[in-house]
Amino acid sequence: MLGRTGVLALLAFAGAACASQAPFELPNHTPVETSDFRVLSHPSLPAHTLRLRRVPDGLCERNGTASWSGYLDVDLDVLYEREDKMYGTQSTTRPPPGIIEHFYFWAFESRNNKLTDPVTLWLNGGPGCSSFTGLLMELGPCNAVPPKDGVPRTEWNPYGWNANSSMIFLDQPTGTGFSYASWKNTSREDAPPSRIFDTAHAARDVSAFLHLLGTDSANEVVSIETLPGSPLPQFTEFHMAGESYAGRYLPLIASQLLKDNERLVAQPESGLLPIPLASVMIGNGITSPKHQNKAFVQYACTNATGHGPFLSKRTCDKMWKQLPVCRKMLEKCNKHVGNVPYSREACVNANSFCSGALSSPWDATNSSFFDYEHKPDYDEEEYVAALLNHKETRAKLGIDKRGAGDNHDGKFVGCSDTVYNDFESTGDGARESTWAVRDVLSKGVRVLSYSGTRDFICNYIGNEHWTRDLDWAGGDDFRKAPLEPWYVDGVDGPAGHFRNFGNLTFATVNDAGHFVPHDQPAVAQQMFRRWEHGAVKGRLD
Repeated sequence: MLGRTGVLALLAFAGAACASQAPFELPNHTPVETSDFRVLSHPSLPAHTLRLRRVPDGLCERNGTASWSGYLDVDLDVLYEREDKMYGTQSTTRPPPGIIEHFYFWAFESRNNKLTDPVTLWLNGGPGCSSFTGLLMELGPCNAVPPKDGVPRTEWNPYGWNANSSMIFLDQPTGTGFSYASWKNTSREDAPPSRIFDTAHAARDVSAFLHLLGTDSANEVVSIETLPGSPLPQFTEFHMAGESYAGRYLPLIASQLLKDNERLVAQPESGLLPIPLASVMIGNGITSPKHQNKAFVQYACTNATGHGPFLSKRTCDKMWKQLPVCRKMLEKCNKHVGNVPYSREACVNANSFCSGALSSPWDATNSSFFDYEHKPDYDEEEYVAALLNHKETRAKLGIDKRGAGDNHDGKFVGCSDTVYNDFESTGDGARESTWAVRDVLSKGVRVLSYSGTRDFICNYIGNEHWTRDLDWAGGDDFRKAPLEPWYVDGVDGPAGHFRNFGNLTFATVNDAGHFVPHDQPAVAQQMFRRWEHGAVKGRLD
């Protein structure tokens, strides 16, 4: 998300192509037992290993619905050697040798039918904000609630999105949430330097993670519950969802995943299987900076929402005058074509100027950037942090003792300033992601952009405009499609509106801000179910 509150994902697509079985049974990639984890690896991904453990029942989910946690461990020395062969040398400013990265996840099987339901990866944004925020205050199987007698607690969430899909919540890049980097030399206590400074490089880690989970060259699996081998499960569908800065994460990760799928089809000798990506769901995302920056002014300075303008005429006049300057700076940043790299300086300057001129003035409203009817802070963030830093919780989740957090002390931090600043240093947030949306649409993947109407920072005006302006095969027909109401049982009037043609859908959610599942849990769950299970794909009615 932008400045506050997901590359990897986990389980259940163990085996993208064989007979039906529980999705959270994993392929037998030479598992090795450790004290608390089982370790999986694959010869075609020599830099990556996966540690998995069953989370004790009752911490978050109930009624026997299982969950797993673990780490994707990445040996950077081996990774760079492999990437040089695959992509060519990408950077002359690599961190020193001897570093291992650890990406943490928590995953839950579907409450409905774990044998046949799809699997969905959820990513929060930031950059640098933990996906456990989405898990524990939005759409996960439980919510963090106020501590009782000083003891953190969770409350079962009947509107969890794992009602009809297995869910994976991933912290990425390293430095986010419980994900961190360490030295092979365990006597060193200083924090290793950062490696990922932009979304394009982060996407490669996610793709590798997914393919490690989704592959079994021996057609056997190891059950996390019972450990004996059993037939390889069929993974029918995989989806990716997220919010805020995930509007940039998700398109680029999806594009990278599909590119790697094509390579694996052409190189069956690798033993890795393609991942059956069916759709991408972007909630209140930052996908097109040129559209969203204009929408800051439209949202704050007009009555487009029916509740504005929110800022004074003097402030708005200044914002309108600065908008053309922002637009030209974004154009300079996004002159990136083919193998010509982005201008770091141009993108940093564009990001800094546009943010200061067009989004920062919202501060004067004394309302949350994420919901004009909400105070600036969310108490739930404190409940999440208290729960995840509690000794008993950390033991049940198998959290490594140190390394996580901005101070490398193992403490969970909802949003990392270090990661945010790393991405700021390259101007990543000023770069367009619409090219990647166009790419995945052309390869048959469905895309939904949905927005709560009370959000300012990634508001529905900008997201509607980029979806309408997108140059893709169905663009003309999408622009002609009407904006239609959609309804949910128990809600008076429309839950929102949507436009759909082919693989692309835009939708609004009424009476919701940036965190749609937090504000409208029943509506959000119904939207998610219709998107993945609806009879007419892409429509929400």
